[in-house]
Amino acid sequence: MFNNPEHADTKISIGSFELPAHRLVLAVQSPFFEKALNGNFQESKTNSFRFTEGSAQAHWRVFEYMYTGNYSDEPSKVLGVEDDDELAKDVRVYVTADFFLMDELKVYALERFESKLQRLWVSGLFVDCIREVYNSTNESEKKLRDAVTQVAEENLSDLWLKKAFQSLVGEVGDFAVDLLAKFCR
Repeated sequence: MFNNPEHADTKISIGSFELPAHRLVLAVQSPFFEKALNGNFQESKTNSFRFTEGSAQAHWRVFEYMYTGNYSDEPSKVLGVEDDDELAKDVRVYVTADFFLMDELKVYALERFESKLQRLWVSGLFVDCIREVYNSTNESEKKLRDAVTQVAEENLSDLWLKKAFQSLVGEVGDFAVDLLAKFCR
């Protein structure tokens, strides 16, 4: 039923693309949608949601997960926007799942992210990934932060040789504090 207009009773606008959706699926999968669809909100009257903030590809993957229990690493071509980089994909799905109050998806996205971190920490994407994790989460949401600080701790001698990593440590104070805390335990 994903991206299938048959029996659809709700519209999800992701950028300029309109995804046909089903109230029942949305409400069962997400407390956010359950409240929005059953409450006294504009969306419950219009059966329409518009998402313009954040990653369009992450939104697509979250809705794909709602219907299939999985999401693809491949970008959705119907959105007409570029895909997120390899490390950012799962971070952005996690953050979007957090917004929609989908704890099971957060666990799944975190597992995928941690797996990718093990092989991609050597890439130039890692520094940008750390920056994104710290800019898109707060101190109470530690799981993503713990994942990147753990990998940074394990590979600090190699990472410290990179100017971009040194700059990041000075720029993102919370990351520096979390990384230092790992050494003080």
